[in-house]
Amino acid sequence: MTSIVSPIVADIMLWLMYITLAVAIGVTLLSVVKRLRLRTKDDEIINGVPQKRVARTVAVAFVACLVITFLTGSSNPVTTNGQLFTDTFWLKVTDMFIYTTIILIIGCFVGVVVSRFRN
Repeated sequence: MTSIVSPIVADIMLWLMYITLAVAIGVTLLSVVKRLRLRTKDDEIINGVPQKRVARTVAVAFVACLVITFLTGSSNPVTTNGQLFTDTFWLKVTDMFIYTTIILIIGCFVGVVVSRFRN
């Protein structure tokens, strides 16, 4: 039986992705903390739009999208590079990220089209 040897670059790429993810999470947390510190009563309604309600609705809709796409994700085993993957949780998480990404891209496209023709 032969073993599959990963390319030398694979380990470097994985570590770069881990570092990028850590930096992105850190920047996000710093941004949220800074925004919460600088928030005032005047920020609640801008141009007649209730900012707090919009932010809360977007956050709840995003989490709902993640949950729904996780629940609808497939748990069928997948063969990749000759290796069978059968872990139900990770198969569903993979589908969740793929479906959520597609939904967000479609949502962005619809938002651009609607805002373009609204004016």
